[in-house]
Amino acid sequence: MQSQPIRLAAIWVLLSLPYLALGTWLERIKGSQSVAAFVLSIAVQLWLFAFVTRTWRRFFLLQFPVFLLGITFVAITVTFGTPPGQLIAFVLATSSWQEVRGFLSIWQGERLLLAGVVLGAVYLILAGRSSSRPISSGDNPYVRWSLIGSVLLLSAYSAQNPAAFIDGMAVNPLIGTAMFIAGPLKYANATVDGTVVHKVPYGAARVNREEVHILIIGESARRDSWSVYGYSRNTTPNLVKLRGEAIFFQNAVADANLTISAVPILLTGISPDRFDMQAVRGNLVDLAQEAGYTTAWLMNQDPHISLVTGIHADRMVYPPAIATVVDGHLPLDGKLLPELKREIERRGKARFIGMHVIGSHWQYDTRYPAEFEHFGSGKGLTYLSVLSGKPDQRVVDAYDNSVAYTDWFLAQVIEQARALTVPATVSYISDHGEDLFMLDGRSGHGSGTYSKHQFEIPAFVWVNSAYREAHPDKVQALLQNSVKEIRTHNVFYSMADVMGIAWPGAEPTKSYASKDFVPDLVTPVIAGGALVSRTE
Repeated sequence: MQSQPIRLAAIWVLLSLPYLALGTWLERIKGSQSVAAFVLSIAVQLWLFAFVTRTWRRFFLLQFPVFLLGITFVAITVTFGTPPGQLIAFVLATSSWQEVRGFLSIWQGERLLLAGVVLGAVYLILAGRSSSRPISSGDNPYVRWSLIGSVLLLSAYSAQNPAAFIDGMAVNPLIGTAMFIAGPLKYANATVDGTVVHKVPYGAARVNREEVHILIIGESARRDSWSVYGYSRNTTPNLVKLRGEAIFFQNAVADANLTISAVPILLTGISPDRFDMQAVRGNLVDLAQEAGYTTAWLMNQDPHISLVTGIHADRMVYPPAIATVVDGHLPLDGKLLPELKREIERRGKARFIGMHVIGSHWQYDTRYPAEFEHFGSGKGLTYLSVLSGKPDQRVVDAYDNSVAYTDWFLAQVIEQARALTVPATVSYISDHGEDLFMLDGRSGHGSGTYSKHQFEIPAFVWVNSAYREAHPDKVQALLQNSVKEIRTHNVFYSMADVMGIAWPGAEPTKSYASKDFVPDLVTPVIAGGALVSRTE
């Protein structure tokens, strides 16, 4: 009999561990009012469980799934600095069961699974051996009024700050899971299904010929770091050899210095001064599908960017989401090459293939394999290295190595397309540029003021001989416009033009594949989320 109080104390300690961990994190990140709301929600939850179960054994056994949920909540919240939300929702929505099983087979997944199994087993043993006595043998007024008073005090204190109150409730594993399923997970599943964006048909005419067109959206590529544009380091030797085959645009300008704005603008043709995600009613993939193209969208990027724009291709390839979360970074862009080969080898239909890659996004030294350490290794870099406000040659070296790898990757894409005998093109443009402190006196991208290297980007169109023969007028227009300024909101109209798509909303003046192209030298750009003029 003396062991019963010990077992009761032990299982209470075990049951409380996830709540203590979450409460500690909440106090540090959100403050005491959020903690008060969290404690209030847990107290009411435990009281309801006790009221329903009546005995200690049933109480603890019914708490078992909540205990496991608490362990999961702790792991996610501590690892990512936030309870399950948008990131985890998109990971789950874009991961297959095979990827989940694969995650559980690597050491991080095995460790998490083992911890859950061990703690769960200990909990079940203690719960099964706990007392079957009633939780309360009678009505104790002192206990009842103490509970009522505590609930009222916690409610009054936490309710003073509604945001803090919601934050506290969201960390409760039971309530937080319900909020997660009804909110972020529902939204993520809807974006993956392509039902978030209310789409309006373009009315495109059907294309009755077999052509293949590839669009590659790069990341954080500054034009001045590509040797094909005159950079002193030989960062793009493969592209230099393609001069004459590929048409390089000398004055390409990004419309925004953040991916979340830049890519939707590129894919919809909405200019920066009119850009609003709520205004999106379709995208380049939708237009291509209407015109009879089979479509594929290959991602080695945050899939959220494409999905919120309404991208829903015939075939979607997502990054290995579970592995991405665990490792903290994406695999190399070259991982998409077998997927591209599969799409190129499809025969008999017009094909549009989009590729959204990670390119030269920080952390630069993770964007290339060891054999591309041409300009120093970049070893020992951390996130603080790029934000330190101090010149660091390693940062420039690592960035240049990432450009060299991008050069190799683009050459591989073109070589795959070269094998085609039907008209084919490969278009590349970066979403935005990048500042490097050692060269520019500032770092990264997304600043709220204009900085030319965050907006001046590389762009080109490669065309095969079959396309040159079939569309000499388009090739001539591309050559004539290559010295003019082009903007990323021109890509939507230009890709459609290159693909021979006609629709009522086509605007030749916005297509750099048209002899009627007129450069947009007036519209401001988006810097850090706000419209700014292009002055330094």
